[in-house]
Amino acid sequence: MKEMGYDVVTLGNHEFDLMPQGLARILNSAHQKRGMPHIVFSNPVFHPGSSEDDTLEESFKNGIVKHYIIKEIQGIRIGIFGVLGKEAAEVSPFARPMKFRDPIETSHEMVKILREKEKADWVFCLSHGGLRKNKSLSEDERLAKEVPGIDLIVSGHSHTKLKKPLMVDQTLIVQAGVHGEYVGVLDLAREKGKMRLNGYKLVEVDDSIQADEKIQKRVESYIGLINER
Repeated sequence: MKEMGYDVVTLGNHEFDLMPQGLARILNSAHQKRGMPHIVFSNPVFHPGSSEDDTLEESFKNGIVKHYIIKEIQGIRIGIFGVLGKEAAEVSPFARPMKFRDPIETSHEMVKILREKEKADWVFCLSHGGLRKNKSLSEDERLAKEVPGIDLIVSGHSHTKLKKPLMVDQTLIVQAGVHGEYVGVLDLAREKGKMRLNGYKLVEVDDSIQADEKIQKRVESYIGLINER
């Protein structure tokens, strides 16, 4: 992911499928070998009375996973944090004994830190909460309504292909489907101190796109290794 050019990612429910120890092994291995994008995850709750999530807690303490980061791009300070939504937390049984704080409560706290302490111009949330047709179940729309101060929510979990961004109050929401079928391209500008949408499109990922030779060779080597083992 780092070599593909990702700057920042967050964790979703499937990152916990191998339990906290398994996730910690993956993170530590990537950190030691080729590195990885920044990982932001703001609502973990580690169990003080259990050792089963200690190795993952250690990864957080060592800064492999951070609650938030600040990226400065073209003079704009962008604060980025990540949350796991309530429904995603409910379908993460293998995360136990680890739990997750309420994403709205966490987001209020992150916005306050990023705006007041870190002096961020823009605040972006990477949310594994999702969007639903039933508005009462549409977690990222609720997040936008209930937490002022988030400029952009990059949504996940619900596999929603948004052909155009949603605007909920003052917050822009985007999501680009599932399984890497599309790359969402969002073009933003700063105008009179505010964020403005310049353009948005979904680029379909298919065989018409030339593979990166170096990464393709690595993928093929992994396929060989997996088949062998």
